[in-house]
Amino acid sequence: MVVGGRGDAYLGGGRFTCDVSGTDVTRLGPMEAVDIRGRGIDYRITNVGPVPGSEAFLLTSDEGAVLYDSGYGFCGPALVGNIRRVLGGRKLDSVLITHSHYDHILGSAHCIREWPDAEVVASRHTSEVIAKDSARRTMRGMDASAAKLHGVAGYEDLTDSLRVDRIVSEGDRVEAGGFGFVVHEYPGHTLCSIGFHCPEERFLLSCETLGLYVGKGAMSPTYLVGYGMTLDSIDRAMGLDVDVMLLPHAGVAAGRCRDLLESSRRAAVSWAEEIMEADRRGEGIEGILGMMKRNHYTGYVRGIQPEAAFDLNARYMIPMIIRELGQSRFRMARH
Repeated sequence: MVVGGRGDAYLGGGRFTCDVSGTDVTRLGPMEAVDIRGRGIDYRITNVGPVPGSEAFLLTSDEGAVLYDSGYGFCGPALVGNIRRVLGGRKLDSVLITHSHYDHILGSAHCIREWPDAEVVASRHTSEVIAKDSARRTMRGMDASAAKLHGVAGYEDLTDSLRVDRIVSEGDRVEAGGFGFVVHEYPGHTLCSIGFHCPEERFLLSCETLGLYVGKGAMSPTYLVGYGMTLDSIDRAMGLDVDVMLLPHAGVAAGRCRDLLESSRRAAVSWAEEIMEADRRGEGIEGILGMMKRNHYTGYVRGIQPEAAFDLNARYMIPMIIRELGQSRFRMARH
């Protein structure tokens, strides 16, 4: 994939070239990697997540090693094993957490047991969420559902060992693995969602607020707490200078990454219109959920997201959209 400047990337020993007038997305399965010749630093991105849905991306360079999200808890030992295979005797320096959902944070507890000096970086809201007994119970339940889906019956639960070592907010700079990342708050999927942008490398560690890649150049929205704030987050991300973008649960996008973000924004608007039209027809929440599953819980999404997680997310998403856009329509009518 051509990523500008010196930018050639290599996957599995083969060379992939992308048309710089478009966007190329390379999905990374477990232990697949892309080598990036950056503008000032060469680095490798490896998906060290052991199973689909538990994607965790290890960024390695001559300067250090950074883990971006950490996947499920039930396969934490396998995650640690994969990281060790990549690093050899090197240490893990940092774990960057985009938000507090179980499939992004639970594996970090296993990583910090293996590398206790690794710094876990997340938002203040994430640190507050993981301190709540109710949130940890929900994480355990969702993790158990994912474990069952993958045929795992017994595993070590380290949920109570979760920690955040460094709390970051908008504009903070994180030096990790030879990168200088600027933190951006991207609420919409959750209130705690953040991304990490390295302006020198034009490299963005995205988050689910900015969209979930579902194959064939398509993105799906994952707004759970706010529609307007999601659009605002995407708009702000489109204002960044980005040649390479690391996509949660997917892999690496290169080329015109703004085009991918624009497609995510269109999908966010389209889903909201779909939900509102169903609401106008008098469909209840369960009816709209069934429609959304028929239309959108297919193919690639089914492979990375347990059905219980899709249902839980949709039950947050649907009433949020109806409430927010219904109130907006009511305000406009009054004026």
